[in-house]
Amino acid sequence: MRIATYNIHGWRTADGKPNLDGVAATLREIDADIIGLNEVFYPRVVAGDDRPALEALAARLEMHFVFGPCLRWPAEQDMPARAYGNALLSRWPIIASSAHHLTPKEEDKDDLLTGKEQRGLLEGRILLPDKRTFTAYVTHLDHTDEAARAVQLRVARTWLVRDRNRPHVVIGDFNAVSRWDWPDERLARLRVQPTRQGGNLAGGDKGPLVVEAMEKAGYIDLYRQFGAPGAVTFPTDDWPIRIDYIFASPALAPRVTACMIWERADGVSDHRPVLADVAL
Repeated sequence: MRIATYNIHGWRTADGKPNLDGVAATLREIDADIIGLNEVFYPRVVAGDDRPALEALAARLEMHFVFGPCLRWPAEQDMPARAYGNALLSRWPIIASSAHHLTPKEEDKDDLLTGKEQRGLLEGRILLPDKRTFTAYVTHLDHTDEAARAVQLRVARTWLVRDRNRPHVVIGDFNAVSRWDWPDERLARLRVQPTRQGGNLAGGDKGPLVVEAMEKAGYIDLYRQFGAPGAVTFPTDDWPIRIDYIFASPALAPRVTACMIWERADGVSDHRPVLADVAL
């Protein structure tokens, strides 16, 4: 089984042109069985097909799909074209799905998320060929502040914990760096380097929190297991960093045989896909 995660930049190339054809060609070459997508507009129609782009992509790849809106809530069958969020594609049937809002309960509300763009966690339960089920979670965390990302992750884990003893993955654009990639001396430079979005990727005085929290919860950063520090999934000239992850649960990690960053897609989006192979 091959799993991939890809931030598709809102159906636009790195320089702003429609990228449906490029995304489809990239994913066809990767040949993944389960794919998580970030920055998806649905049911937006873009150049290259007269169907909504997500439906067209799924049809071209001959895959099932579900969409989890973030900026339009609650989910409706007839959404406007500006609805925006995460998507999950699967070669096998997606027998159940749910789009969770990454907002704390009223009594736990935190000012750290005030004014932030709404984020979500898309959960999909997939029926494998041997009739077992497998859950994939797709998320895209805040791009401006590590403390806000930590709150969103804490909310996400209220759903993730239900699968704690079962094999599953949590994939997507976490907008967070790992201490494995960024030791203290590099983090010091990262803190003073301005980002194009005015964000805080270095984690402030406390350093990176999100990836460390995932690892403390038992999740395995699969690229860390199979790759080398300093790799890049956001290949901009001014800000080359690794912020897209495939995290495997402890029950799944021993079955993983490879994890890599797909560099042949540069220019199709402003991110690179990440993929992992799992022995069923």
